[in-house]
Amino acid sequence: MPAAVEVMLDDRTASPRETVILDGSPLRLSTLSLIGRGLLHVVPCEVRLVEVAKAYEAVRGAVEGGRQLYGVTTGVGAIKDRSIALAASADRTDLVRAHHFGVGEPLPPEIVRAGIAIRVNTALSGMVGCSPELVRAYVAALDADIVPVVRRLGSIGAADIGLMSQVATALAGEGQVFHRGVLKSAEEALREAGLTPLVFRLKDALSAVSTNALTVASAGATLIEAAQLIRVAMATGSSAAAALRASPEPWRVATRIGSPREAAAGTVLMAVADAFPWAPATHLHDPLSLRMMAQIFGASAGVVAFAAASVEAATARPDDNPVVIDGIPMTSGGSLPLELALTLQSVGPGLAHLARNILNRIILIANGGRGVLPANLVSEATDATGFGPLVKLAGDLASRVMADLAPVSAMPLLIAGGMEDEAMFAPLIVERLNRQIASLKMLTAIEALLAAQGLDMQGLKPAGLVGMVYDSVRSEVAFLEKDRALSLDIETIERNLFQPALLETVRNFYESITTDELIFSR
Repeated sequence: MPAAVEVMLDDRTASPRETVILDGSPLRLSTLSLIGRGLLHVVPCEVRLVEVAKAYEAVRGAVEGGRQLYGVTTGVGAIKDRSIALAASADRTDLVRAHHFGVGEPLPPEIVRAGIAIRVNTALSGMVGCSPELVRAYVAALDADIVPVVRRLGSIGAADIGLMSQVATALAGEGQVFHRGVLKSAEEALREAGLTPLVFRLKDALSAVSTNALTVASAGATLIEAAQLIRVAMATGSSAAAALRASPEPWRVATRIGSPREAAAGTVLMAVADAFPWAPATHLHDPLSLRMMAQIFGASAGVVAFAAASVEAATARPDDNPVVIDGIPMTSGGSLPLELALTLQSVGPGLAHLARNILNRIILIANGGRGVLPANLVSEATDATGFGPLVKLAGDLASRVMADLAPVSAMPLLIAGGMEDEAMFAPLIVERLNRQIASLKMLTAIEALLAAQGLDMQGLKPAGLVGMVYDSVRSEVAFLEKDRALSLDIETIERNLFQPALLETVRNFYESITTDELIFSR
């Protein structure tokens, strides 16, 4: 929760906003999300700004004492040994311009706002060496709802240089921004907001571009979506299990002998079954995709939670070079947060296991059988083909999730005259996770559609979480009696499953069952 609260009127939403005071401590993903959506007013801690000023003066003292500092009194990359005659008051904005090379579709404004807040927060560690004026310029832009247009391609994950430079040039009055949601020039937006273009001095230029703040912000937003996906997938999976009349017994066992996350997932699955007690089909053993739901959901949620903790830690970790330690500017390798990249990369296999699990249940329910459902989920008395062909779409979506599994963090790269020979490619990792999540959302829609059909064919009236999923389907998509086009049905169900109101209801249901925040918080 915010460190302090101040009620103020947000001009864009005409509603009170709370204030979060940034002090260099780790930020929760939920806090980042609120900042990104413009629902929190960001204020830097004045005590920490004193530490920022001390670090800046340490840089100034080193320069005035004749010490060479990378990117401050020297060039960068391959020209690191080229000295720059630099007065402490010299304008270094050209260094920002030199790194403005991002291309592609713009990042969402929510990501850019959150990235700016992360840069402010890490600067407040007092170890970055930038000026308090740079921190205040970031905060003033957020206050004025000035969001730079940041084209997403251009970062290899060893500092978002090609992306953060687009933020920095906007502070200098160059490039494009969204000002209160309207696209305009940065110069015009600053003038309308009564702000003066920033002049980058000493280490401000390097501090403004050489940070992974936007990657961290993007990762945080992606993990929130991944957590939401897993919650919905547990709901649709439970619905399919009900339609298949699976035995809840293995879930109960998981609550006793499973890992903590498996036990939490088992607890939720049992609560679902208790709220809607269906009669299990007469089989000694159900297929593994039903029996092992607690293990698969628990593990998938676990890797997301582990990655979320890593992202939250990164919101407070200075990743600059150089940094200021104990008043002394020092060279750092912190712009390569490889642990963060590897934890993010581990989410991909977790999502792939989830995709396979959902696909397997889709195949089970579409095939019918088990003594309760006809093949393709249509009456044998009709000539309808039913849902059999739809399994091909499910296979396509699941294969797309699998296709984004190959590790990328260790890909070789040698640039800057051999000086820059390590990278982690976290932006690409996050991009692939987003693609996996998009495919999985559509898979959950297919599972929900087939579950609703299966429940109706048996005359079952679902309650609890299964009832919520059923209602999200049947509110707009009718029972299939004869063949019809399904494309819009599936897209409609996906939209309904992931609307904010249902996401909140599902989350509240889970949190009423278990307090294990490894799975259900953030």
